[in-house]
Amino acid sequence: MELSGDWENQNGSVLSIGRIEDGAFNGRFVSAKGRAARDRSYPVAGVANGSLVAFAVNFADGDDNLCSISNFTGRVEDGVLHTVWVLARAFEDSERTKATQPWNTFLVNADRFERRR
Repeated sequence: MELSGDWENQNGSVLSIGRIEDGAFNGRFVSAKGRAARDRSYPVAGVANGSLVAFAVNFADGDDNLCSISNFTGRVEDGVLHTVWVLARAFEDSERTKATQPWNTFLVNADRFERRR
């Protein structure tokens, strides 16, 4: 299964997966959501095992550190990458002045990525 290339989720965010070597890959993630993250490119590190995929997005781009990381785990079926993600964030607010407490550090949801045409 060829995973390399660009994938777009239901929100318009784009995951770019580079060449896969020994199950590992690097790439970029451009978010279409979030006040601070929107339209910015962030590094991705991931692994693939057949139709199973896992990758992490570090929301720090050299100019700005949003103090958050998101991990996606999923499976490709019928050309669609179905994922569940967990976002860990250090701050509640976009100004990064109000630290999260353990109970509100994590956000969890699901995304569906399709190959970009």
